[in-house]
Amino acid sequence: MKDNVVIAIFEIESEAHQAFNQLKRETIGKDYSAPEAALIKNTANKIDVIDGYGYGAIDSDTSSGMVIGSLVGILGGAVGVLLGAATGALVGSISDDERAVDTASVVAVVASKIYEGETEIAALVQEEEPAFDAVFADYKTTIIRYDAADIADDVDRLQDFGKELTNQMVQEVKADRKTERAERREEKRAKIKAGLDEYAEATNRTMGDVSPA
Repeated sequence: MKDNVVIAIFEIESEAHQAFNQLKRETIGKDYSAPEAALIKNTANKIDVIDGYGYGAIDSDTSSGMVIGSLVGILGGAVGVLLGAATGALVGSISDDERAVDTASVVAVVASKIYEGETEIAALVQEEEPAFDAVFADYKTTIIRYDAADIADDVDRLQDFGKELTNQMVQEVKADRKTERAERREEKRAKIKAGLDEYAEATNRTMGDVSPA
């Protein structure tokens, strides 16, 4: 048995919903089990979770679950947006026949394969390959497999990156605010000095005009 993350990309969205409902009812089949899965869609280059099941709630705002919850949490979050931007240039050059090509970042590959408007099922599967394909036999799909451990490792690294990115952004905001405060202080200092200089000049003229008694 192999532990895989299987991505099934559907040509017809309604079929994705139908297949997912079937999978929720029958998570164990001949030579496979699928303890965790999510139905996701790329809407305006943002990964939205339509439905999910597994260990813990699965949605785009959480990283719960063994693998799929964490994966969709990454894809639906800020890091996923960065991945989509980084791999966007690749999408136009990836043909349907090339969708199974691996690169250094497994999750980046996953992100690059979820095209605008497409609906997919992502599932954590233990199987005798390719037993899980039987779930989608009646539908028009492109099926891609990744080693579950590779996905989990990549997700961990990207989660760490997300934390570092958040910390960096916080520090940059603090630095920007400090700079803005310093600039505002200098502006106020200059304004006060100009007012005092104007007052001193006006006072000197008036005093100069006053004749001794």
